[in-house]
This record gives sequence, C-alpha cells and structure tokens, in this order.
Amino acid sequence: MDLFRASLIKQIVISRLILHNNPMPRLILFIFLLTLLAACGPGPEAVREIRAGQEQDARALLRAGDYAGAASAYLKLAEQDPSRAAVWRLEAAAAYVVAGLFREARALLAEAGREDARQDLYHRVLTARLELEAGQAGAALASLNQIAETAVPASLGKIYHESLARAGFASGAYRDAARQRLKLQAYLTLPAEIRQNTRRLWAIFTTFPPDELNALRLAAVDEAFLSWLELAALDHAHRFQPAVLSDALNAWRARYPGHPAASLILPELLAEAARLTARPARFGLLLPLAGPYRRASAAIRDGFLAAWYLDSSDKAEIEIYDSDALNIVERYREAARDGVDFVIGPLEKEAVNALLAEADLPVRILALNRGDDGQSEAGRAGRLIQFGLWPEDEARQVAEAAFADGHALALALAPATPWGRRVAAAFEARWGELGGTVLRQIEFASNSLDYGAAVKALLNVDGSEQRARALRLQMNRQLHYVERRRQDADFIFAAAPAADAYQLLPQLRFHRAADLPVYATSHIFSGTADNPRDADLEGALFIDMPWLLDSGRQASLIQAALNRNWAQDKSAYRRLYALGIDAYQLAARPGRLRPNAPVFNGATGDLTLTPDHQIRRQLRRARFAGGKPVMLEAAAAADPAPLPAMPAAERPRPE
Repeated sequence: MDLFRASLIKQIVISRLILHNNPMPRLILFIFLLTLLAACGPGPEAVREIRAGQEQDARALLRAGDYAGAASAYLKLAEQDPSRAAVWRLEAAAAYVVAGLFREARALLAEAGREDARQDLYHRVLTARLELEAGQAGAALASLNQIAETAVPASLGKIYHESLARAGFASGAYRDAARQRLKLQAYLTLPAEIRQNTRRLWAIFTTFPPDELNALRLAAVDEAFLSWLELAALDHAHRFQPAVLSDALNAWRARYPGHPAASLILPELLAEAARLTARPARFGLLLPLAGPYRRASAAIRDGFLAAWYLDSSDKAEIEIYDSDALNIVERYREAARDGVDFVIGPLEKEAVNALLAEADLPVRILALNRGDDGQSEAGRAGRLIQFGLWPEDEARQVAEAAFADGHALALALAPATPWGRRVAAAFEARWGELGGTVLRQIEFASNSLDYGAAVKALLNVDGSEQRARALRLQMNRQLHYVERRRQDADFIFAAAPAADAYQLLPQLRFHRAADLPVYATSHIFSGTADNPRDADLEGALFIDMPWLLDSGRQASLIQAALNRNWAQDKSAYRRLYALGIDAYQLAARPGRLRPNAPVFNGATGDLTLTPDHQIRRQLRRARFAGGKPVMLEAAAAADPAPLPAMPAAERPRPE
C-alpha cells in the first residue's frame, strides 16, 4: 500500500502540471483521487484484524502477570472500538481486580452497563469480589452461590473460584473453600500464583481435626481432594515423630507424583517436625513448696514428674526450687546460673507479676498463673508464657455454650466473694458481647444454711409472695395461693462451687424452675465421679477438662500411675495434677508454644497459644445424668498425648 501511495502522489503532481490551467478536469481529477485514497484505507476486515491483535496483546499481558498493563490495553480497545466499549471496560475491571487495584475496578463498574447476560454476569462476579475485599464475605458468598459455575467464562474463572474460596473460608465453609482452590489451580500459570494457592490450600486442610479428616477420607471420590486429606492426616499423626513422618511423606509422594505440595509443603513439614521435637536439656520447676500453696504445688509437681517418668523420649534433668512471691526473682536467677534452659512456674500471681517486671529474662518461662500485666516487655517478647486454670475463661466459655444453644435471656447466681464477682462479671461481659441480656444477677452467701432467699429473689418469687400477702391483708381473708416465678428467662448461669450447688439446685427445683436449664463452670463438679451427692445436680450443664470427663483419659497409663502412687482419683487437687502434666507436655516440646502451632489436646483442655502469649484452654461440655457427669462432645482436634488435672469446688485458688 505504501508503494501504491507513492506512485499515486507522483501521478497527482504530473497531472497538476499538465492541467493546471483547466478548472473542470482539475475538479474531476480531485474527486477521482479522493476515491482512490479512500480505497487505500483499512477496510472492516482489516479493522477486525487490528482489534484481534490488540486483544491478543491484552491477553498476553494477563498471562504474563501484568494485570495493570492488561487493564490499560483493554481501556485503549474501549476507546478505539465504541461498539464494544462496555465489554472492554468490564475486561479492564476484571484485570484491575486481579491486580489488586480495587478503586479503579470499582470506578469502572460504576460506569459499566449491563446490556446483555454476559455483561450482567461480569458485573455480578466482580461486584461480589469487591464485596469480599470490603470485608463482606457473607454477602459475597451469597451472590456467588447464585451464579451457575457452567455459565462463568474462562476469562472470569480465576476471579470466580478464588472469590468463592476466600468467601467460603471466611464464612467457615472450609470444605467448599478447599474444593474451589483445587478448581482454581487450572486457571493459574504463574509460579508465584501457584505457590500462593498451594499454601492457602494447605492452610485450609490444617483446620480439619483428625476425626473429621478420617471421615472425609472415607467419603472422598476426588483424587486431588483425597491427596490433601491424606497429607493433613499424616501431619497430624506423625508431626512429633520426624523419622516416621519422613517415611510416610516419601510414600505419599510416590502415590501422588507431581503433586504441587511435594516441593513446597513437604520440606516445611519435616522442618516443622524437627522444631517441634527439639527438647530442653534441663528443667527448673519453681513452686512454693511451703506455706499456704504447698498442697497445690505438690499436686502440680507430682503430675509433672509422672509425665516426665512416663515419657519414652530422652528425658531432661529436673531441678526443683522452693520459690514464692518474695524470692522468685532470686530463685529464677539461681536456676539460670545452674544451667536450666526452661523454667516452669511460678504459681502465685504476685510472683508472676514480679517476673513480668523484669526486663532481662534469659531463660524462657511457662508461668502457672496469669499476671496483672500480660503486655510487659517480657510478655510481648514471648519469654514468659502464662498458663493456668482461670475461672474467668471458663465463665466466658459457658456464655458461648449457652449462646450456641440458642439462649438470649439469662439469670445469674454467684457467691458474694471476690472470686464469685470476678466470674459473674466475666460471664456478663461475654454474654453482652454475644448480644445476650442478663435479666438479673443475685449474690448468695457461700456455705450458707439458707439459699432459699437468694433463689426466690432471682426468680422473683419473693415479689409474688409480697403481692399475695398484700391481697390477703386487703381482703382480710385467707386465700389459696400458688407460688409463681418469673417467666422471661431462658436459663440460669450458676457460678457455684459444688458445696453450694448441692443446695442451690434443689432450691431452684422447689421454686418451680426445674424447666430452666442451669449452666455452670467446672466448679460445680467436685471432681470425684462417684459422689452420691451429685444426684442433686441432675440435668445441670457445665464445662470441665478432659482429665475428669474423657473415658480415654481415665484409662490412660498416667492416670493409673497417679492413682496407684498418689491416690489422685480421690484427691481434691485432681485438676492441679492435670496442670502439672500439661505443663510438662508443653515445656518438653516448646515447638507447641507458638501462636500458630496446632491445637494440643491436653489434659486440661484443647490448648493454643494466643498472640499475647497466654495459653487458652477449650474445655469439654458435660451434663449430670443419673447422678454422674457425662461428656457431651468428643475431643476437638489434633495432637493426643498422655496428660493430668484438678477439681472445681475443692480447687485451691492461688490468686
């Protein structure tokens, strides 16, 4: 075409030289030349070829990971091709979303029309993704679930499946999230994106507890899904056995050659197993072995030593130091000089406070109580971890259990003691956070001869009696009176040690509140399973540690040893034996003491480390049935090991 134009220009010049004095031929020639020039421009087919090339360039930018560049290319196409501008703008919005340029994507969607089904689909998928980025996972999931997967074009597949995966994970639908990430793999080409998706897939499968993993494996038909389930099950089963885990992972790799986790996740699992099994060589046990806490300390010490004795791995040496709030810093420094590389203790709150006030803590500490300042320099650095049997935590878990059961309106009973007020305040605060209401809270005198007055006040029976008395006086005659209690409550929260609960619950039944469920902390249970007085607690719901409720724990070697040597099963300090056992299990494997470590199924509960370096215990739910405590749910997750514990009403309270 360029040679033709040069020849044409040459002819124009010659013609003008010949005909410059003749106007009519000049006009005819001008019209003729315009026609020729118009014919030389690109035709419709050529325009389509140019647009197709530009679209291919935009898609090449997408494949290369230059999403912002692809968006710019689509916007340029929109300018050059007004007839399809809406389509190109939606493609640009999709590219912006993948690039993480959500403000730009939002602006384009605000302008974009929805002229046909395809444009409407783009708009809905991209809008859902923007809802997800704005923290509205539920709305995003609801929108995406209304779209048929078969209707989603390949160009939207990546956004669609990733959005469903993220929204499902945020909403707790972990299985669906995993399946969407497996589908997403087919749309990923960049190594960095494949690695990221692989890690996120693994993060989903690590959320499944072992029993759920096994159930899913039996039902799985998709080999890709099954491969991840098997990998997670191997990690759960052998994470504390590096050699066994290595052999199991090699066998898994042979079953699933080319699996994306093989080069990325497997080396990390082996490295993690090595970290988790790294063990201290010398423990320092710092406990007040004299004074008011000597019996509690003895139970913790004996539980710790029993777990140490039954540990088949290489054992650390143990040094025991008699320490209290007055000498704790001195004893800690002494243990450090003696070469101790992990300290367990102290027990008293004041002693924990004293260590938290120290700037230099060269040896890591697992304290057996909670200090007042959990955010000190030592606490923030993770040099001092706080672990204990805190009743406030139990009260919050009881609130969560009652809320999960569908209750909203609570009545509360608590002893008129500092302990009772703390527990009641913790319950009320958590209940309010959940959206519940405490209609009334009544205090009672612990170890009282008369609990009836407190129960009648709680149930508003005394008001009913006063109204009946006033009516009798007004009418000056005897009236038949039927006691009535308030009818607006869903349940009763009882912060009651067992000795008080034996009196309170019969009083509740006597005053016509047998139909109101009673929820309590572990303190309602004496800790002795065959206590005939527990018949008075029939129907009461409570939470407690696996050491006292789980039949598997009851039959363990460590329980048998403690029962044989220390009569632990009859002791008032059973929960403290459990605390000592868990203290050993955590200290012997410090890899468990990380905020992102897997849940540890301890004797005192399912244990995790919070970001502020406190051990959180998740307890089991139970009910008194037939005069005995019966566990309502099985263990929640991960890492079974032999473990210890202490009772409720008899529990010494070092605080």
